[in-house]
Amino acid sequence: MDILKSSAVIFSFVFLFGLSACDKGKSRSAGEPRAAASILKESWNAYVQRFIQGDGRVIDHSAAGISTSEGQAYAMLRAVWIGDRDSFDKTFNWALNNLNSGIRSDNLWAWKWGKDSRGNWGIMDKAFASDADQDAALALILAWRVWKDEKYANHARAVLRDLWTLGTVEVAGRRYLLAGDSLCKREICRINPSYYAPYAYRVFAGFDSTSDWAGLVDTSYDLLRTVSGFANTGLPADWVQLNTNTGEITRASEKDAAFSYDAFRVFWRIEVDRELFGEPRADRYLRESLKWISAEWEKHQRLPAVISPAGKPLVGYGSLEMLSTLMCVMHNEAMHKKLEAAYSQGIWADKNSYYLQNWAWFGSAVYVGFLGPLELLKS
Repeated sequence: MDILKSSAVIFSFVFLFGLSACDKGKSRSAGEPRAAASILKESWNAYVQRFIQGDGRVIDHSAAGISTSEGQAYAMLRAVWIGDRDSFDKTFNWALNNLNSGIRSDNLWAWKWGKDSRGNWGIMDKAFASDADQDAALALILAWRVWKDEKYANHARAVLRDLWTLGTVEVAGRRYLLAGDSLCKREICRINPSYYAPYAYRVFAGFDSTSDWAGLVDTSYDLLRTVSGFANTGLPADWVQLNTNTGEITRASEKDAAFSYDAFRVFWRIEVDRELFGEPRADRYLRESLKWISAEWEKHQRLPAVISPAGKPLVGYGSLEMLSTLMCVMHNEAMHKKLEAAYSQGIWADKNSYYLQNWAWFGSAVYVGFLGPLELLKS
């Protein structure tokens, strides 16, 4: 496609003409997309300065300066999204050199790197986290399409091959995404619903014909519908359990059953699938599972950061990360204004929270209709 010839062309094209599902039927002034572009570019530049070392290591300042596979993958996805190849290559190469080479015998990434009790920097846990590897694979596929460099495609194929083999399991005729390679005890595996990304599996299916990635799309919606049924609120849990003998999905611990800092990502991932591929199950799931949230917001104009399955607030504070993902799905301008009020000179609220900076950016990008190279995947 000619539009892929330069990331700059993609950037301007999407901002001037791309509208997300949130904006359908709404008018938009000529200056609005340009203002959104300015904020997203400014915040990305601030993120590079604050959170990414010169060698490409993404630092979590709120967690003793550790680095994670998730952080590297988020940076790669944002870099290709915004058209920053230099940052993409640096963060990718750091992950290859420090989270994989000489550490794992496959192409997946150890999830945690930091300083140990002796003061030495290095791998703290070599288990992989499947959400990071699938986000990295998606970023690599997009980089291949945008920058036309086959090395990105080759790396993506290697990651997907090992992710399929080590990170998925077939149970009772259905394929499930495991959270990693250290979260199963005999036949019981902890599963993270917010890792399930049906839009990514559609992209993988078109890229890698050796594995049935399309089957994971169906699993995603069936699992989410089951998990939301565990709570009176209809909200998904942070973690659930899969019995690999029977295929039964059950609630995990009381703490894991809450809707909080993991689970909110479900709504962003399903919104992206709805926007890119017009999936009717996405529309139905979002409509049904957000009834309680909608009523709660209408009454209080705020949401607790951790919500029990019964709908009780488990903390007294809110979560801008949560609002970032909900605002677009709910077409909620008031949520967007709360996020805007927390923004200053490229940073949202807590300058040390890499997690907030990422999800505020991802949520804002979809809210304003900037899908970057993902726009080219729309059905």
